[in-house]
Formats: sequence, C-alpha cells, structure tokens
Amino acid sequence: MKVAHLTTVDISLRYLVYPQLTAIVEAGEEALGISAPGPWVAELEAAGIRHIPLRSSTRGMNVLADFRAAGELWRILRNEHVDVLHTHNPKPGLYGRVLGRLAGVPIVVNTVHGLYATPDDPWWKRAVVYSMEALASRFSDAELVQSSEDVELLRRLRIAPARHLILLGNGVDLDRFDPSRFPAEDRLRIRAELGIDDDQIVVGTVGRLVAEKGYPELFDAFADIGPRAVLLCVGPDDPEKADALPRDLVARARASGVKFLGMRADVDRLYAAMDIFVLASHREGFPRSAMEAAAMGLPVIATDIRGCREVAEDGLSGLLVPVRNPEALRSAIIRLLDDPLLRRSLGEQARLRAADRFDERRVVEIVMDTYLTVARRKDLPLMRESGRVVLRPAVIEDAPALARMHRAAIGTGFLPTLGLRFMRRLYRALIDHHDAVVLVLDDSGHTVGFVAGVRDVGAFYRRFVRRHGIPAGVSAIPSLLRPSTLRRAWETLRYEGVGGNVPAELLSMAVDAERRGRGLGYRLGIAFLEALDAERVRVVVGADNAVAAGAYRKMGFVDAGELEVHAGERSLVLVWQQ
Repeated sequence: MKVAHLTTVDISLRYLVYPQLTAIVEAGEEALGISAPGPWVAELEAAGIRHIPLRSSTRGMNVLADFRAAGELWRILRNEHVDVLHTHNPKPGLYGRVLGRLAGVPIVVNTVHGLYATPDDPWWKRAVVYSMEALASRFSDAELVQSSEDVELLRRLRIAPARHLILLGNGVDLDRFDPSRFPAEDRLRIRAELGIDDDQIVVGTVGRLVAEKGYPELFDAFADIGPRAVLLCVGPDDPEKADALPRDLVARARASGVKFLGMRADVDRLYAAMDIFVLASHREGFPRSAMEAAAMGLPVIATDIRGCREVAEDGLSGLLVPVRNPEALRSAIIRLLDDPLLRRSLGEQARLRAADRFDERRVVEIVMDTYLTVARRKDLPLMRESGRVVLRPAVIEDAPALARMHRAAIGTGFLPTLGLRFMRRLYRALIDHHDAVVLVLDDSGHTVGFVAGVRDVGAFYRRFVRRHGIPAGVSAIPSLLRPSTLRRAWETLRYEGVGGNVPAELLSMAVDAERRGRGLGYRLGIAFLEALDAERVRVVVGADNAVAAGAYRKMGFVDAGELEVHAGERSLVLVWQQ
C-alpha cells in the first residue's frame, strides 16, 4: 500500500505529520511525502519516507505558483498511483482533495489543522474560506479535524458532510517532552549556554516570526517588565508570509534584551530552561508548541481563541487573555512572575492535562483507523488487518449491525419492541445527526461494540419525528397497534426534562457478549465523553441493571436520582461532569 501526505513545505512533513508517516513505514507499507523541497528532506528519507518535490509550492499568496503546484501534483498522482492521499490545509488541502478525487485516488483524507477564518473575521473572508472548504470537502472520504470548535462549526454550517467529520485532536511525543528527563543541573547548564542568570525568570515562546503569532503584542507586553525576567523567542523567519516581522521590529526587540534563537531542533531542552510559556497568537488550529510546553510542566499563557482554549484551562493549567491585547498579556505575565506557587500549580496541572489528552500515539491510531474504515466502507482491500480491535466513528452502513447488537444486548428495553426496521432507521438518524456521537469497536470488519449519544436528546427526538416520523411509524405499526407500546413511545419522546435538566445523554452502549470483561466498555465510554465534549452528560439505566450502573460509575458518572420513564419501570439517572 502507498500512502502520500501532501503539505506545503517539508518542515510540515517533519514536524507536523512525521509520526503518521513513520507509522506507515513501521506497518510495512510505502510512505510518501509530497511538498516543496527543503532542508528536512534528508531526515525524512533517512526514516524510510520517500519525498517527491512539489517545486512550485509556496507558503505565500501566489496564485500562479499555486496553479503550477496543482499541475505538478496532478502529474505526480497520475504517475505514482497512490492508494491514500492525505492532504493538510490550507492550500494543499483545497486543491489536493479535488485533484486526488479526479485522479482516481481510492482514498482521500484531509486534516483540518484550523479553519483559516475565525468568527471575528469580516463576513466576506468567512464566506470565501467556508465556501472553498465546503467545495473541497465534497471530494474527500474523511475530514480529520483537530479542534472540537471547528468540528462544531463545520457541522452547524454544513460546510462538510457530517458523516465525514472525525475529531482528531492533536498530540506530541510525551516521552520526549517530559520534564523528568531534565534534572536541575541540566536546567542550569542550558540556561548558562543561553547567557541567562540563575535568578532570572525565563518567559519563552515558540513559533514562526510572523505577526499572526502575536509577537508585536508580546514585545509591547514585555517592554516594561525589567531585568528580573528574560524573553526567549524560538522560531524561524518566514519571509514569504505577508505578515513577516519587519527587521526593524526584531532589531528593536533584540536591543531591548529579547533573545532570538531561530529554528531549533532541541526545543525540549529549551522548554526545560523556561519558567513560563506564552502564545499570543491571533489564530490557531491546535497549537503544538503550547502542548509541548504543557507536557514539559510549564504554565501556559495563551490568547482566548480556538485551539488555545483546548490546551490551557484558564486558572487551572494556564491563563487565557484577550487576543491583540498587550495590557492584558502584561498583567498575566506579571501575575506569574510575582507568584511562584501559582506557576508551580498551573505547571503541574498542565502536565497532567497533557498526559491525559495530548498523546500523539492516539492521533496516529485515529489516522490509521480512518484509513481502515474508509477502505472497508468502499470495499477496498488496501489495508493489512492488524487483528486488533479498533475504535472508529460509525458510518451509515453500520446502522443494521448496531440495531442487531442493541436488540441482543439491551433486549429488555423499550426500543427492541418496535422492531429491527425501526431501530435501523433510528441508528441511521443518529449517525447522520450533526450533534450526535456514535462510535464503533471494530474487529476485522465485525462490530463488537458501540456507543451512541447526543448533545441535546430533546432536539434529536424532535428532529427524528420531523424527518423520519412517518416511515419510522410505518415500520413500527405492528408494535404500535398495542396501546401499551404506543404509550411507552410517547413517554420516551417527552421525558427529556427529568434527571437534572442535562440535555446531553449517552443513549445506548453495548459490547458483544464474548468480549465483555476486557475493558472495552470503559474504552467506549471514555472515548464517547471526550468526543461529545459536553459539560455534563447523563445516562439512564434500569434500576435492576447493577452491572451497567457499576460500569458507568467507573467512567466517572455519579448517581443523580431515580425516575420512571415508563410507568412501573424504575430507572437510575447518573450524571458525568467535566
């Protein structure tokens, strides 16, 4: 199998998607990197990744160069016959998806690293960006989205087909970015190499030298802080970008004592020398540098924007400040300079959050599982089966299997009495619903477990009645002719207000009888809660189902009371809260 990752420049292949490329190599398949050539090609090829140059590809705005790059890509795809084309936005994600499909690539996958328009941008910019994304997304088989906020926006505005959207998240090498690798003597030695006194507090940032990364505001914020702190700026020049930092601005900052270290491959060592990390960006997808700093146990000060909000929890693992606001940024920096106990507390929580959420191995697993899922859906024998159970988002074609498993595992509930045809339609509606999460445990093409739920159960049922009410009712007519069943159906539709007014609900979860007791249910539940990303989630369990109730309690659900959805049938309400 031949998998190609398409980016603008080779540094993205090396530092953004390198683990995904090496995973292909380790699986015994052929990995290709397509980008503009550069200094990182040799390192890629040394790892067994074949690089194909896209010589016209540029980071800057150059329409003619972009058209030439698209032509080069067309010839590459026609000659290489790749099995999977994995594109990365911005520009390669647009023309790459379209050309990949037109060139007959069997599987086209795109990663949304961050939509290039924010809610604060002018309407015309949002219209252009969202329209281009909507067009390109119709040519892909899956959209892997790093930010949960972007997933919500893409669903709400129908920019991408809901069935294609997968929350990818982002991750870093937690073994490399581990503060325990750098004892106190190493920290002192690194600081000495940089010419920093032992008693100075080091504030650091990592990112390209462009205005979008918030450097002008950071320089303003740091101007009056004084000699007790030193500012380290790690990152390369980016002269192709329209907002590249002017040389005179960099010169003035350097003259004021700011240390510019340029592009460095030893950022883990540099984090070990820092006391505070700052990211003052105007726009981010899911910032890698902030994740690395958090993993290194540094308190993170970041702007209150998409992506940064997923790394730093304000007041818990970091501080969030308004974007383009040097005064607020200065106040946050001074607050941490003056309070070493707060620095320590935020840093410890940042490391715990990183260990829980930012493991790049999980990201690689989602990417590989996506290839497998699409290949199975399209009946393409491209991927070598690993024989392990994989967790993946459900697709419409899974609905019959989920209905059968529901009936087999939860046969005493109300829904199975409505028949398999009704349940298949219900699960198709759930999988297609923009505000639902349906995950499947897959073992070599066989469903061995699933979980399903919604962010607003009342809204889902109302939508289901509007869109599917008549055909669903027809399919359930034999059952609904019984008055007791009709009454229970009405009770199910109207019980949304009980249980503490928690709209988000885990509706159903099941594991194949032969696979129980192996932790698969727990894995499903935790993945569901993370993907749903709701502040509070409830689940309703039969009062006599002690096994299920115990499993939910293990996931972090707590008892919140009892209710009777159906007369005479007592149920427990359990609620999970972030």
